[in-house]
Amino acid sequence: MEAAGRGGRKARRRRAKKNMNTVGSPAECPVCMTGYDGTVQRPRTLPCGHTVCTLCVDQLKVQGRVACPECRVSHAVPEGGQFPVSYAVESFIRMMRDAEVAPAAATSPPPSAGEGEGAAAAAAAAGAAGKKEAAGLSKKMRSFLQEQEATVVAAITACREAQSQLDQYQTTLAGWREQQQQLEDRLLGLVDQSRSARELLQQEESRAAAKEEELKKGEQGLQTVLETLHTLTTEQEAGAAVTEVFRCTGEAEQAVEECREGFPDASTVTTARKVNVASSATLETVQAALETLATEEPRPQADPDSTVMDRLHLIWTGSLTAEDLRSLTQPARRLLEAGRVFAVHQAEGQRRHARISLEAGQLCLHALKDDPTPRGAATLQVSEVVPPSPPCTVFLDLSWPGSAPRRVQIRLSPDTPRGRQFLLLCTGQRGPSYVNTRLFGVDRKGEAGEFVMGGDYESNDGSGSSVLLPGLDEGEYRKSGRAGDVFGVGWTDPIRGVFGQFGIYTRDRQGGGGCPRVFGEVVDGLHVVAEAAQHRNIKEVTVADCGVVL
Repeated sequence: MEAAGRGGRKARRRRAKKNMNTVGSPAECPVCMTGYDGTVQRPRTLPCGHTVCTLCVDQLKVQGRVACPECRVSHAVPEGGQFPVSYAVESFIRMMRDAEVAPAAATSPPPSAGEGEGAAAAAAAAGAAGKKEAAGLSKKMRSFLQEQEATVVAAITACREAQSQLDQYQTTLAGWREQQQQLEDRLLGLVDQSRSARELLQQEESRAAAKEEELKKGEQGLQTVLETLHTLTTEQEAGAAVTEVFRCTGEAEQAVEECREGFPDASTVTTARKVNVASSATLETVQAALETLATEEPRPQADPDSTVMDRLHLIWTGSLTAEDLRSLTQPARRLLEAGRVFAVHQAEGQRRHARISLEAGQLCLHALKDDPTPRGAATLQVSEVVPPSPPCTVFLDLSWPGSAPRRVQIRLSPDTPRGRQFLLLCTGQRGPSYVNTRLFGVDRKGEAGEFVMGGDYESNDGSGSSVLLPGLDEGEYRKSGRAGDVFGVGWTDPIRGVFGQFGIYTRDRQGGGGCPRVFGEVVDGLHVVAEAAQHRNIKEVTVADCGVVL
């Protein structure tokens, strides 16, 4: 009977070890096939979920990374130099060892009296444990439950490995999804660009067809005149025919010249058609071909509008840059002359734009407007071209009944809040601008120290505080009363405090003194301000436009 009992216990231990082998021997390192211990070969869990002993982890380290020997996923070594200990594996190993030791302890003979009190105490404890076990579960049930525990631990390990694989897979899927979204965005952008290019080419075809029809009519008129010359019989008829010849040939020559200057030559047209055919191959071929076409130098054209090649260049290469404007490249110059360059500004969910012009060799950004940007325009951000604060040069275009708008350029001084506010109101970056505001007063008219006042964008009559920035009188102001000085108005309101309007001296102030809040100086157009001061009604003088010189 005793031999049979020992044989049954051995069979159960063999089944437990077999269960461990079926799940990859969790008690052994999969690399060195050595059992884990609690010192130098403790089990370490990698981020992928697999477990390797400490010695093997150290051997697998390459340039701060470890490749898992099970799934080959590469992991960065933690800052501490080691991956975390797998306490679940250690607990499982202890449980398996206890399962082997407990039956042997239960069948060991009682200690002899010569083994001492320690041995006796151990025997007594073992006897008490045996009694407790016998009182609760049978040995057979205990062994069976231990086998089930091993199975559960193995299943938990398998679940963790599967979760790690799923985490890795989800990370990969997220990367692919982001790449796919980028590709989709690019495709949509190419579709929009292609649609714009197609519409532009349709417009060019319509314009070419109209010019062709004009040439045909001119040719028909010349044929009629030629037939008339063959049938003349009197000098009076000859004189009338000669007049008709001059008119028809003149119109024909003008139409031919416009055609030569206003349209690309045949080789350029052929190139465009080849590009359209090639665009059906691949999206990359489309973009590369159209970029090549857009960079071809077109022939000059008399039409004030930009050339079709310039506008295709915008569609396929994007907005102009600030460097393109400053260097005034040939495409940039043509687009400026055609009035197709704009700066956009986004603030509080509202998108506005400002026209950029080329006037007397100067680049000028005009005040922002709420109108939509024209189709086919070249755009860049206002912040790319406008300085955040003075020093800089701004302009006001003044007009009054009987006088066309004339420009006044003002150089703003640095380190003054009033100068920064003046710049913002010339561009309209904060919303309001000086456009359509009036000069509301002139002081000491016709005398020394004469100056005009304006800048009330709130009430347009001098009663508004017109304060856009706080602390307007803080900063490095200078005191002066020279003609051309631009200064902050001097009066204050007991309730509203400082006013944000401006004044411009048109005549020197005698005896020194002057305003202590000078923040700028008229560098061009002081005579325009002086004429405005002499106008019969200063409130008829209006700021027709304003902006900044780039």
